[in-house]
Amino acid sequence: MEQQINDYAANLFADYNRQSLPGTQEKWMGVVNFAESELGKKVPIKGTHYRGHLGTWVRTFYPQLGDRQETRLVNGVQQSVYVYACHEPIVAAGLTKAVEEFFAHPSPGTALSKAGAFSSKKERASV
Repeated sequence: MEQQINDYAANLFADYNRQSLPGTQEKWMGVVNFAESELGKKVPIKGTHYRGHLGTWVRTFYPQLGDRQETRLVNGVQQSVYVYACHEPIVAAGLTKAVEEFFAHPSPGTALSKAGAFSSKKERASV
């Protein structure tokens, strides 16, 4: 939990520094950071509506929102994270809709499985 708080604080600090640069108006955020800081949602590490499924939900059902990845520190490990252009109103609105749908769904894992989100690329190509 301590690492999670440290990661969140570091991401906020980096975002603040990026925005304070002259001429910089972009706001790139991961979906979990967006859900927590912009929408006030608590995204748990495990359980039905957990962090990994939220990211997969957005990539599966809202691929039009973007596919940019950055390497970020997540729970003490450098990982590739999808980030979204939250400075663009259409992207922010899409993320808001995606997050609200995710938390309203009774079983997002089941919906993702039915959509083929957990099958490998090789399996999807042969279908």
